[in-house]
Amino acid sequence: MAVAARLALADAITTRGAVLLTGPPGLRPGDIARAVHAASGPAGPFVAIDCSGAVAADIDHRLFGSGARRTTQELEVVGEDAAVLAVGSGTLYLEHVDELPASAQRRLARVLRDGEIAVANADRSIVPAAFRLVGATTKDLEVETREGRFRAELLRRFTGRIAVPSLRQRPQDISAIVHRIATDSGHAATITAPALTILAAMPWPGNLDELTAVFRRILATTGGVIRQEDVISHLPIQGGFTRPDLTASLRDARRQFERDYIEAVLERHHWRMAEAARTLGIERANLYRKTRQLGITRGTRSEAPAVNR
Repeated sequence: MAVAARLALADAITTRGAVLLTGPPGLRPGDIARAVHAASGPAGPFVAIDCSGAVAADIDHRLFGSGARRTTQELEVVGEDAAVLAVGSGTLYLEHVDELPASAQRRLARVLRDGEIAVANADRSIVPAAFRLVGATTKDLEVETREGRFRAELLRRFTGRIAVPSLRQRPQDISAIVHRIATDSGHAATITAPALTILAAMPWPGNLDELTAVFRRILATTGGVIRQEDVISHLPIQGGFTRPDLTASLRDARRQFERDYIEAVLERHHWRMAEAARTLGIERANLYRKTRQLGITRGTRSEAPAVNR
């Protein structure tokens, strides 16, 4: 993760406030939510609820249980089967929290505000709402709130905000990620440095979901050592990339991939050299040198603005 995200994660771990995870699709924020839960010390269970496409009544029942209503003391009354009760002092994780129905948003915000809930049992018990809330979304909830799709009183409860960067922004994490994928898949694979370099160079627009799918295919068709050519043959080739000639030498394949990749990045940034260099993780002077060495010249797209010098 980028430095700012790591600092925000460290801060979230040391506090008990509600945490909002934001980022593009495919980043698997549930893994981060579990990490926050595990690193926060002894607590209750981790309860995960996916709000996407859920019927309002189903979500309301899952969160607040049976027989739930409000008391005259303005505390939310929940059923004994409510998730906000079962989670205890653990973590309640809401994926796609932006799709939480408005009524559930209002009730959850009230529970967090009051810090207590009443239980719909014979004793009418009042218990602390000691859980930590972690929500995840791919949307800008500030915009959603301004446009009336998310309640401001719930958004205010998220005192911790973690903007999770895309994989393209953190190529230094690729090595640890693919080794974990291999371990989780039951493979004791050795991944060579050139293979890792290729994986780290890809933009991965689908983030962890895409990288996981591609690397599992590599694991399924490769022996104990994963080399650069094994990775190249399984890459999601799009746009300016061409499928490598598997009869070519490794040196030629590397050169062709490097050329295709740099050219694709340049086109994505409309040949603005400074921006392309940042994406590639190299100095602009080095990028100019690479384009000369590899024979990369600007395409014929008339709409592309002038090269940024």
